[in-house]
Amino acid sequence: MSATPARGPQGPGPLPRLLRRRRVFAAQPARVFAPGFAVHDLLVGIILAIFVLLLSAPSVIELRQSVAVRSAAHETTVAFFLARAYAISRNRNVGLKFRKNGDRYEWALYADRNGNGVRTAEIASGVDRYLGISIPWSRNDVLPAIMSGIRVPDPSGSGYLDRIDDPIRFNSSDICSFTPAGESTPGSVYLWDAHDRMAVVRVFGATAKIRTLFYRRGERGWKP
Repeated sequence: MSATPARGPQGPGPLPRLLRRRRVFAAQPARVFAPGFAVHDLLVGIILAIFVLLLSAPSVIELRQSVAVRSAAHETTVAFFLARAYAISRNRNVGLKFRKNGDRYEWALYADRNGNGVRTAEIASGVDRYLGISIPWSRNDVLPAIMSGIRVPDPSGSGYLDRIDDPIRFNSSDICSFTPAGESTPGSVYLWDAHDRMAVVRVFGATAKIRTLFYRRGERGWKP
């Protein structure tokens, strides 16, 4: 009699190969996959992130505009301080003028050579000469200008600004002059970001004290 177990109906014999594989698989613990929950959570997270960004976008834009205008006002103030310091240290009358030089803007310093102050006509004729000193204007998003589309309150507190095409005002000129004694031409420089914010840098004559004010479209007046 053979020692090999009988197959099929003649005895228990080895199990068919396919059945053995099924038993091996069945013995392993079942794995639970929940891809639907993961995708759902991801979508909810993305929607919440977009919602937060939409809520914060106006605040970010307003902050950027505020920083831009304040930075431009600071650059203007620095230019005035440097011009005054130069006039005092060199014991001469100088004038500060905003100009375009090629594809960029700058504050340029001119010398008064005939004692009557730095004048635009005498700069053009070569009497008052450029000193070779300039303070580059680093911002292209804010320039000397007055907001259009509405009437802008006068920072002096009376009425509204006129001559909106004249943002740099030092008496009847656009040049701020400084003396060796530290005095200056009284006047104002208005700055606008072409949107909703302005700044004005005001220079007071005898003391050359500088004060900066800010304005936002629709407000009643200027604020420090």
